[in-house]
Amino acid sequence: MQLNRDDSGSSLQSEINITPLVDVVLVLLIIFMVVVPLLMQGYDVNIPRTSTNATAAQAKESRLILSISPTACPILKPPTGDGIPADCQVTLADQKIPAAELPAHVAEILGNRPAEKRVLFLAADDRVNYEGVLRILDLAKSGVEDLKVEFITAN
Repeated sequence: MQLNRDDSGSSLQSEINITPLVDVVLVLLIIFMVVVPLLMQGYDVNIPRTSTNATAAQAKESRLILSISPTACPILKPPTGDGIPADCQVTLADQKIPAAELPAHVAEILGNRPAEKRVLFLAADDRVNYEGVLRILDLAKSGVEDLKVEFITAN
């Protein structure tokens, strides 16, 4: 506090000294400049690595792939009547089989697996009729309960 005297008399005036206030604000600014980048950092997460290539090869072998091509199963147009053509053959686990035998083969391969591992990968050519593919898929699902279907691109 500072006392100022006017020429007119003895009136007192007080003026605040802002130097300590500026010092406090500068210290707070420095603290925030240090703390904010530390708060914006994320958490360290350890992502498990694949143990060996054998695990990946075993997982690939356990995949059951149903492949439908227009050369083996000529259903380029909507099928007439119920069912699928008698000459339709599909590829299941790299083996060509008639589509009529599909429920038995799928049940044989996937029937003894736990429910969460009953997955059929479907690779259908784009030229094959959608309704025909669904009829083949219904055949495959009829042999196994709780069968999950994953769609993959046909090679």
